Order: sequence, then C-alpha cells, then structure tokens
Amino acid sequence: MPAIISITAQLPPSCIGTDELLDASGGRFSDELHTMLSRLGVEKRYSVLANFPAVLFDGDEPELAVSGSVLAAKAARICIEKASVDPNDIGLVLGITSSPSRLLPSLVCDLFALMPEIPRDAANLSISYMGCSAIAKVVDTANWFLVSNPKKLVLACFMDAITPLTPVLSGQYKHFSELEPSERQETVNVMHGLLFGDASVAMLLSSDGVGPRFGQVAHWTNDVPEDAELGTVPDGGSDIPVVHGRRLYTLSSDVTPRGTFYAAHTVKRLLETGGQTMRNAREAAFLLMHTGSTRILNGLCTQFEVRPEDRAVESSYRILRDFGNTVGCSIPLMLADPVDRAEGQGLVVAFGLSFSCGAFTLTVPQGGWRP
Repeated sequence: MPAIISITAQLPPSCIGTDELLDASGGRFSDELHTMLSRLGVEKRYSVLANFPAVLFDGDEPELAVSGSVLAAKAARICIEKASVDPNDIGLVLGITSSPSRLLPSLVCDLFALMPEIPRDAANLSISYMGCSAIAKVVDTANWFLVSNPKKLVLACFMDAITPLTPVLSGQYKHFSELEPSERQETVNVMHGLLFGDASVAMLLSSDGVGPRFGQVAHWTNDVPEDAELGTVPDGGSDIPVVHGRRLYTLSSDVTPRGTFYAAHTVKRLLETGGQTMRNAREAAFLLMHTGSTRILNGLCTQFEVRPEDRAVESSYRILRDFGNTVGCSIPLMLADPVDRAEGQGLVVAFGLSFSCGAFTLTVPQGGWRP
C-alpha cells in the first residue's frame, strides 16, 4: 500500500473569522440562528476571494485573490521540493476537487499547464465531484498504479474552493426550527456561507517510502438509492444547463444521522477484513474524521466510544476550527497537521454527499512522524 513521502498544505491569503462574518451580516440572522452559526465549531476559514464578506452579504463582484488551480500548483510544487525527488519519477498525477476553477480543462490538466516540471508522459486522472470522501478513492487509485509501477511516484493534489459558490445573503434568515419545511433552503444557504472554507493539499506517495503507510480501504456508497439526494448541486449540469446566479446547494436534515450510519458501518466492515492491529475505533492511535461540523464530530465520537477531548481526535476538531469544512481537503489537512504522531495505527474516516464513505488505516512507522 502507498506511503506518504511528502505532504504540503497551502491556503489562500484571505482569512476571515466567524465573528467577522457574523458582524458583517448586519442583523440578518435571528438570535437562534446566530447562536447556531456561532456553534458550528468554525472560528475562521480561508477564501480564494479577496472580498468574501462583501460578496456574501452585499453581492459585490467577486475578486480573486488567487485561482484555485494556482493554489493547487503551488502546493504541488512545494511538496515536490520538500521531498527532494526528481519530478521525472512522477508517473501519475491526480487532481481531486469538487469545486474546480472551471469545468474544463480539469484541475489535473491545469496542473500540467502550470507545472512544466511534471513529465509530459505522466498518466493523469481527474477525481472530481466525489465530495468529502475523495481521499479513499485516491488511496485505492494510487495503490493500483504503484502495484504495476513500483518505482514511480504518485502526486495527488487536492483543492476545493467553495466560498465563491456561496449564494448571496441579502435577506433576513431564521433557524430551521423557526421555519416551515418549504423554507429550509434559505437557512441552508446561510450555513453554506459560514461553514465552508478553501484550501489545497498536495502529497507524494510511493510504494517503498518510509513515511506513514495507508492500509486497506473499505467503501460504502448509496446504501439506499434515496441517499444520493441527501445533498445535491442540481444546476450547472446537462439537466439544468442554465444557471441564474450562483449554483443551488441542497442539504437534507438527514445528513447527520445518515453520515453517522455510513461512518460506523464502513469502519465496522473495514475492521472485519482483518490485518489491523485494532479491534475497534477506541484502540486507534489517532482517529481522523471528516469535519462536517461540531455536531457531526460529536455524534461520531459517541458512535466510536471516544471523548471529544481525547487526543486521538484533536486534529479533527482543530481542522474544523481553523479552516472550516474544506470538503475533499479536510482529511488531507489533518494528515498535513504539523503535530508529532507516535508510531502506531490510526483510523481515517471520510464521508459525504453522493452519498459515499471510505475508511482506511494509516500506520505511522517506528520513531513516529511529523509532516
């Protein structure tokens, strides 16, 4: 299975605190909604926009501080330099995003255009619109490639820039409990503006590296057909090719309980396959869980019988606090978290809209590891 030989996170230059956004809202939120937004577990987030608060609340024209593709290329370049490897050894480049700078060319093609050091004959693949569970697909794809090409390297570059897609919040908004079900979408739009952030993470993977090594992956997708509709971005595709304003983002109230089910079920299936040093999630040296919100993380802690204050889950809460929900970048940001990880086997769980979940182990070698 692949090992991480280098990992680097890159963030846009614009950082906006939650208190700053709540102040900028100008009284648009009811007291109950204001309280809920302040308890999402997000203290700040980064945006590729230089004027995100003005875009969000005043409908100003978006001003890019940095393109998402440029941010991704910067992360990839630093990652390669940090590893001190020959770029010619890169045999596969993966571009992973659910919010590309543009629909075509894809992120991975933009990386080739922006990085002449990548071999022109390297294989490449776009892993797009897999939401928050993308990392599990990356681990499997890298493994498949490295089995056939054990002397090559895999460059995996994650980028998500959600803030430019947020609907403008120009009205008055209430908490879900204060609304009729038909009015739910307005509050979902508010959550979209306060929960998400932008980021990029690049990692180099090899078959013989001495860094942390991924283990077998378990997947579970669309347990029942209607789970595919738990959250959608329905416009912008061929069904609805004309988009008026920013794209619609829908979210069912069942996301939290269904997400908890997917995480627990997929981890159970993973541990049943054998080959792990742990019998349950409580025995994991660290537990990295996708950062949906504090409520979701607390629910997962209950499910896995760990406490939110346990050191094993520190990175999950810290990444949510400092970066918000960065979709496919959330788990990679945890892997890039500059903390000392003791040797041992940890558990990684990534789940999200589509609806899909992936779980796998990550084994830190003897002597520990710091990204």
